[in-house]
Amino acid sequence: MQKKGIDISHHQGDIDFDALKGNIDFAIVRTSYGAFYEDRKYKENIKGLERIGVPYGLYHFSYATSVESAKKEAEGFINLIKNYKPTYPVIIDIESSSQTKDVRSDTLSDIADVFCKMVEEKGYYVMIYANLDYFKNKLNASKLDKYDKWLAQWSSKPTYDKEFGIWQYSSKGNVSGINGNVDLDIAYKDYPSIIKKQGLNGYEDNTSNDSNNNDNETPGQVEINYVVKKGDTLSGIASKYGTTYQLLASYNNITNPNKIYPGQIIRVPKQGDINPTTYVVRKGDTLSGIAKKYGTTSNKLYEKNKSIIGNNPNKIYPGQVLSI
Repeated sequence: MQKKGIDISHHQGDIDFDALKGNIDFAIVRTSYGAFYEDRKYKENIKGLERIGVPYGLYHFSYATSVESAKKEAEGFINLIKNYKPTYPVIIDIESSSQTKDVRSDTLSDIADVFCKMVEEKGYYVMIYANLDYFKNKLNASKLDKYDKWLAQWSSKPTYDKEFGIWQYSSKGNVSGINGNVDLDIAYKDYPSIIKKQGLNGYEDNTSNDSNNNDNETPGQVEINYVVKKGDTLSGIASKYGTTYQLLASYNNITNPNKIYPGQIIRVPKQGDINPTTYVVRKGDTLSGIAKKYGTTSNKLYEKNKSIIGNNPNKIYPGQVLSI
């Protein structure tokens, strides 16, 4: 699953939301920055997105240089977002600025962790935004692995070797309704489904309304969408449905079977349907190895994904999403 999105702030000026409608699947709105300043266009942007029916997330640009300043920013952010019900994540944006450029890596990780913990404790689906360099060299503490990531890497393909849910692939996009450049994003997860089913971001938990708890299926559906709960393991979910954790890991492109998170959707194949429509490349993968796994050839895979892979079929990168 891939959804096309943008992220917006007052830098985009006055947006023509009627012209924007139909050109994007989601948007991420900057609400605030520092401790504590509101983006002067955030209310207008949210209202416009709600009017045209485009789902959105919210983000805060952090200037925090210590855990204490991060707590103040989190408090301000929580107080602001409580007025809305976003169906995409709420996010801390950590990147180089005049305020934070000299902050130590371990401190940055502590800042991200405390901010996310505070927001998560209030019932929100949290995420961390950063560029590739920051994720690899500054925000690389293992304690941050439990949080979803929004990767900024302006290139033809992402090369980050850990899991991430949204990829910001350009800062120079052009979209109807916006004058000038806008950031372009791809979301790889069904965030509205995850957030609503888990009762996050102001929504009521509706998993208890399903007689099978969170086994969500419709007539003719070839798979079950299982929403991970606290305490679940992949092997436990596999046992429940009479399959193996190895199959579930492969089917869901899970790099580490020992790391699944509450709110994550695990797709459980039914009626012999064991082939997903897409595959997210992992570190160490080869095109021939992926082809063998799904009963096809590397030539067929390459032809189908040539626009993503480029001119050399022997070079694929972690994070690329290939059609099977």
